[in-house]
Amino acid sequence: MTMTTKTGLIGLLAGLLASIVTNLVFASSSSLIGVFTTFILMAVLYLILAGAAGSIAVRWSKAAQPVRCIALGSLAGILDGTILFCLWGAAAAGSTYLSTLSRADLIPVIVNQTMDIFLILFISGGLAGAIGGWLASSRKWNTIDKFDMTDPQMAMNASITALPASIVAAGVAAAVFPRLAMLTGYATGLPSQSSTLAADKPLGAALFVVLVSHLAVTLVVPHETRQSQHLCGMDEVKMAAFVGIGAAPLLIGILLVVYPGCFSNPWVLMALLASSIMSLVSLYFLVRMVLPKRAAFPSHEEGSQKAEAVLFGSIANSVAWRLIMLCIGCGLMMVLPLYCSVIAVLVNLNYLSGSNNPVGIYPAQALVSLGLMAVSSGVLVLIYMLYLNLGRWFSRKTKSGSKTD
Repeated sequence: MTMTTKTGLIGLLAGLLASIVTNLVFASSSSLIGVFTTFILMAVLYLILAGAAGSIAVRWSKAAQPVRCIALGSLAGILDGTILFCLWGAAAAGSTYLSTLSRADLIPVIVNQTMDIFLILFISGGLAGAIGGWLASSRKWNTIDKFDMTDPQMAMNASITALPASIVAAGVAAAVFPRLAMLTGYATGLPSQSSTLAADKPLGAALFVVLVSHLAVTLVVPHETRQSQHLCGMDEVKMAAFVGIGAAPLLIGILLVVYPGCFSNPWVLMALLASSIMSLVSLYFLVRMVLPKRAAFPSHEEGSQKAEAVLFGSIANSVAWRLIMLCIGCGLMMVLPLYCSVIAVLVNLNYLSGSNNPVGIYPAQALVSLGLMAVSSGVLVLIYMLYLNLGRWFSRKTKSGSKTD
């Protein structure tokens, strides 16, 4: 398994463990030591676990270079925090209702609380994991790490999946929550400050995830360019570069269509500026690194071998279980941005309607998040297994044709 795959597994397991511990502590301690002390205890336990996850991920992946160890540790901590949000944090934000508020005033409170908990868990987990990764590193900047080139590169594939997914999440958040504020916060003519904030907070959270995933793509492109050993690999890197280049224009275009009013928000403008800079950096890498190295490899031979390279790349040489791991990772990246910035809030608001919901809010958030992750990963596994078998069939046909000739 690649370094990123091992790190992802550690992050997911840490998130599951953190969710179990947090739910147990929250259920058993709040009535004994008070809510505030309980939250402090849970925060300390979470940060320790996130830091430990970052350290374990680095040691298991056998990374040593400090920058890479910090990045891997941060990834483990971010996944830890994201899974904790799915299995506890989102529901906790939706269950703390204030009975003195009207329903119209309570809606922005729930929206803000949900996004605040997500950002706190995401950022603090990433920072704690980065510290754990740094402590597990060699602390020597000239260290050279060895990479397993037999596995599909999870870092590149997951990041180029997460970036479009987070852009879609930002577009959905921009389309949904300003209109929700119009419906619920304008009863007397003018929007309240909390209603306006509730319209922008999910978009801000989604844009933050866009920037993190865009940064990942920007860093992955030159790294994978240096590591690539054949033309098919360079074709994949070229695709990643195009994803990074097109991210900012696509994001700006979507926001112009669905929520042009967001361009008056200075935070949105700064996020778009940062994304635009990273798109330009990806363009620079494409022109100065990707295309020259791609041109240095011998071109595909004409005929069936070229057709195989264009249609299937090198998938015929892939191992099925490694592709399944890749599909699971990409499946998570497909749905988590949308769930964390949009769907989790909508589930909480559904429990504000006063209807008799047959499932509690904690099980509901867990079922929705896990169900989305399972469905997206399962669909990708089915698609890639079909693609793998088609590629193997085409490869066998190509080789048998070559022998006949």
